[in-house]
Amino acid sequence: MLSKVFFILIFYVATTLQYTPFTACKSGSTPFELRLEGCTESPCILFSGKDVEAECDFAVVADTKDLKPVVLIRLFDESINYPLPEQDACTSLINNNCPLDEGESVTYALKMPIPDLSMQLDLRFQFSLVDSKNNTHVCFEFDAKINDGKF
Repeated sequence: MLSKVFFILIFYVATTLQYTPFTACKSGSTPFELRLEGCTESPCILFSGKDVEAECDFAVVADTKDLKPVVLIRLFDESINYPLPEQDACTSLINNNCPLDEGESVTYALKMPIPDLSMQLDLRFQFSLVDSKNNTHVCFEFDAKINDGKF
């Protein structure tokens, strides 16, 4: 009986830990893993007026006492800065606190609101965490389709 419970538990954990495909940036460190809620294939389907929630695991590239999220959206060959409401990324670390030491493994919990739009859009997001010394601690890109709920 115990072995059946163990098998079911392992199966449940394996099916809930699904990773999101991403592309490494040209500069900056690549995350170990990205888990964007509800996205296991590209493009990620995001919903207008809802929050995107994700977790990103990465290694700190240099000693730092601060981190700030930087989000760029690529739309029609234009890059647009997309500021997040929470600009102190240290408050969104799950398994660690700032200050951070070079080489530490940390997990960042992203919460990004998607504006309430009345159209469907195809976008490319570039997300990075940088410190006050301009070190890029992690950077990745992912494709998304914004769905207004009518499609």
